[in-house]
Amino acid sequence: MSVSVVLGPRLQTVASFVPEGAKLGDIGTDHAYLPIFLYEARRIEKAVAIDVHEGPYQSASAAVKGRNLEAVIDVRFGDGLMPLRVGEVNVLSLAGMGGRTMLDIVSARPDILKGVTDLILQPQGAEGAVRLTLLNEGWRLKTERLVEEEERIYVVMAFSKEEGWDIIELQKYEQVWRQRLQPILEKEQMLETEFRSLVHRLVWHFGPLVLEGRTNLLSKQFDEYSARLLRQIQQMKKSKSPEVMVKIREISHMLDLVEGLRRWQ
Repeated sequence: MSVSVVLGPRLQTVASFVPEGAKLGDIGTDHAYLPIFLYEARRIEKAVAIDVHEGPYQSASAAVKGRNLEAVIDVRFGDGLMPLRVGEVNVLSLAGMGGRTMLDIVSARPDILKGVTDLILQPQGAEGAVRLTLLNEGWRLKTERLVEEEERIYVVMAFSKEEGWDIIELQKYEQVWRQRLQPILEKEQMLETEFRSLVHRLVWHFGPLVLEGRTNLLSKQFDEYSARLLRQIQQMKKSKSPEVMVKIREISHMLDLVEGLRRWQ
């Protein structure tokens, strides 16, 4: 069977993390290109493709019907995991939505999650919350990778119930980064509590495995993050309230720590 769709770098990365032979639930499927690609490439057994918006649902239905794949890709209209039946999928993919929305979706159907072995996620925002929430719920982080598409950088994460790093193992990376960044604590005369809190936020925002990967895309992500922090400081300087001054100091320390992360690239 030839592959009839071409995925962009973001969905290509998502596809590469889906285990062979999966019964896939693709949530927020849009045009259903991901399950179509995976089935035509003989990577999955079957899929349920779900979208909560009428336009994407209709597009996905047309794309599947146009390829005569209705028997193996079931397109459904509905919110999150609600259209799924217990036991019919063992892998979930969610891409292109906010991280907190993803967490709300997966937490809404614990009965579905009991039969799911892998989560493939591409959150847009709240990446740290996604990592920490799922790890604290017992999931393991198999891998995570940065990918660039249309001049934006995204992270794709693969969680598993059986494979990968658990929360205890990954917290060791946070300890390592505190040691590596210790000179900044001393140089900037930061409080120990503030230092630990900021390092924690940065490690889980960028991702412990991503930080250890030290790729060119990570350098670009540091640039974007630092630019965002600088814009925040410029906006805050319009106020002279003591509370805002404290916040400016905190963000300045965050910038120093990002530069510290960069030096380990």
